[in-house]
Amino acid sequence: MMKVFDRCCAIIIKENNKVLLGWRVDGQGWSLAGGKLEEGENYEIAAKREMQEEFNLLAKELKYLGTVTSEAYVKGIKRLVQPRVFLCEEFEGKPKPQLSEMKKLKWFALDELIDMGLFKPTKEVLEKYLAISFQKEI
Repeated sequence: MMKVFDRCCAIIIKENNKVLLGWRVDGQGWSLAGGKLEEGENYEIAAKREMQEEFNLLAKELKYLGTVTSEAYVKGIKRLVQPRVFLCEEFEGKPKPQLSEMKKLKWFALDELIDMGLFKPTKEVLEKYLAISFQKEI
C-alpha cells in the first residue's frame, strides 16, 4: 500500500466558464496550479502562493471544495497524492507561467477538457468538482 501524501493543494482557476491550466515541464500533461505546503503554511496560504508562483495570479478569494486521491509521479517516483482542492473565481494579474514548472498556460472551455492529456490528479479534480465526465459516449 502506497503512503498518501496529503500536504498539498490544487486550485481550480475559473473565469467565464473556462479553466486555466498549465502544461507541465515534466511531461505529465495539463495541470491545475498547485503543489506542496511549505514549513509553517496552512492549505489556503499554500494555495495562494502556488497560484502566484506558477500562474502569476493573486487570489482574492478561495473557496475550499474538498479532496481527491490520485496517483502522480513526484520527481519520477509514483506516489498517491491527496490534495486539498480550492476554487478561485476572483483573482488579479495576467496569467504567466513559472517556466521551471509550466511551459505554457491556456484557458480551456469545460467541454474541451474531455480529450485533453491531463495530469492525473487534475483529471480527478475536474471530474469530482466540475462534474466533467470523461466517459466516452458509445
